[in-house]
Amino acid sequence: MYNILKHTHMSFIVLAIVLYIIRFYWLKTDHANAQKPIYKKIHTHTHLAIILLGIALMVLVHWNPFSLGGYWLLEKIIAFVAYFTMVQVSLNPNTKTHIQWLSFIGAFGWLAYIAKLAFTKQAILLVG
Repeated sequence: MYNILKHTHMSFIVLAIVLYIIRFYWLKTDHANAQKPIYKKIHTHTHLAIILLGIALMVLVHWNPFSLGGYWLLEKIIAFVAYFTMVQVSLNPNTKTHIQWLSFIGAFGWLAYIAKLAFTKQAILLVG
C-alpha cells in the first residue's frame, strides 16, 4: 500500500509541474487556453490530490510533523504552501511580468527544497 501511495503522490507532483510549466507558457504567449477555467481547475485539483496523498502517507507511516523527528515534514508542508503561493502569483494575469518571472523561478526553488527534504528527511529551518 505504501508504494502505491508514494508513487501516485510522486506522479501527481510530476503532473502538477508539467501543468504549471504549460500554463505559464500559455500565459506568457497569450495562448487561448491560458485563462480557461478547466485548466485552472485541473491544476488546482492536482495540487489537492498531492495534499490528500501526502496526508494518507503521513497516516499510513505514522509520521507526525510536530514530533521531534518530524520537523522535516513540517518544513515540507510550509515549503509546499510557499510553492503554491508562488504558483498562484506567477499565473495571475494581473501581476507584473517581472514579478511573474520571479515567482516562476521561486516556485522551482521551493520545489527543489521540498525534494531535498523528501530525500534526506533532515530539517534545516526548524532545527532547534
